[in-house]
Amino acid sequence: MSEALCRPLFWVAAIFLLWGSPALAQEFGGRLENGSRWQGTVRLTGSVEIPPGVTLEIAPGTEVQVERPDYRILVRGRLRVKGTTEEPVIFSTPAQWQGIEFMEPEGHSHIDFARFEGGAVFVSGFAARLTMRGTEFRGAGTAVNLVRECVLRVEESFFSGSEVGIGMQMKSRAEIIDSRFEKHGVSAIVSSHGSRGSVTGNVFSSNEQAIGIQGKFPGDIRDNHFRDNRVGIFCNQSQNTPEISANRFEDHENALVNLSFSYPVVQRNTFIANQTAMRNDQFGSAGVFHNLFAGNGTAVHNNRKSNPELEKNIFRENKLALFCDYSSYPRVKNNNFIGNEMAVKLGTYQSADFEGREGSRGLVMQQAQQRRSRNPLLDQAPDSFSDRVDVSGNWWGDRTSILEDAGEDGNLEFFHDRHDQPKVRYEGWGEEEFTLDRVVFAPWLEAPVADAGPEVKQ
Repeated sequence: MSEALCRPLFWVAAIFLLWGSPALAQEFGGRLENGSRWQGTVRLTGSVEIPPGVTLEIAPGTEVQVERPDYRILVRGRLRVKGTTEEPVIFSTPAQWQGIEFMEPEGHSHIDFARFEGGAVFVSGFAARLTMRGTEFRGAGTAVNLVRECVLRVEESFFSGSEVGIGMQMKSRAEIIDSRFEKHGVSAIVSSHGSRGSVTGNVFSSNEQAIGIQGKFPGDIRDNHFRDNRVGIFCNQSQNTPEISANRFEDHENALVNLSFSYPVVQRNTFIANQTAMRNDQFGSAGVFHNLFAGNGTAVHNNRKSNPELEKNIFRENKLALFCDYSSYPRVKNNNFIGNEMAVKLGTYQSADFEGREGSRGLVMQQAQQRRSRNPLLDQAPDSFSDRVDVSGNWWGDRTSILEDAGEDGNLEFFHDRHDQPKVRYEGWGEEEFTLDRVVFAPWLEAPVADAGPEVKQ
């Protein structure tokens, strides 16, 4: 081949080497003095600080490679992660990576369509404003940790396999919308210390606990699908928060737990095939309106002076619709009870006779003092009790004729009370016997409650 013919091939090869070969990785570590834009492959050779007045933008398709767990990204200025569906930003990190920390940053940062996997924490914040969209978090200790006074919006993101998905503390606020949470070892979402927000349109599946609330949580948990978690929502000392509405709970050990002076509004939800749909314990007294409880082991379990208000619900084909124990006296009116194996059962400690003769309030206060509890809500604990669990004013479906035949003092097989277990003894009280309470079911309704159950959306 002649020299003239070879020359064009030489220049084509040279151009390919210049433009077609992979670009060398950029390396960063230390303080960014000016606005920066990362793209391609970026290797962190040390921690990176984004100071006030500086913005770091990370372009679509960028891979950020972190060499050591303690090489974090500290944001005091602004961060813009601008991945797309087709070209997400990938954070390739070692185990126990300390992540991106927002420390009282200026302005509003965004993380769009990024991918994180395998760190101690991926994103943490102090007094930060942050929006995340289309982002995936897999396998962290805590994926997103709002330490103090943060404002977070999460949209269409995916959280999987961490201990905690999102943690909210110290007056932080979060909107969590249309996202998925699965397989979290502790809790998908945890809120404490005066945090608030809204959780709407999400799917929670196969988590140890989907949502855990410690203390008040002003806001709503609405239009979510909870399935196959061990616990769906756990409220502890949440008082009259949150509003829990229009959710679907199925296949849980406990779908909703209201513990220790938690009395949220629970309305228009569907509880299907849970071992226990709702558990109220230690003065947990929710307002329960317009819900459907169907095919559960126990629909509503009340223990230790829990007095929820149950009105205009449908209880259908549960093994046990309502359980009361240890001086729990719910208000139960205008509900439809249809085809439940057992309608109402009183536990061994459901005895106003015991409360009147011995009383448990003193024991509760004594135990609180021994634990050095300073919970002011203990002063609200009830100190007077009836011997009646009143479920009158409800409709009992095909069993209405059985009620009519038995009369108001009849002993019916679908009510378990002192007709079935007249006297009880308690460990530590010697041979003394106490009288169990009774279920009062008359007068009953002659027709179903027309607007019971979740309202139909127009």
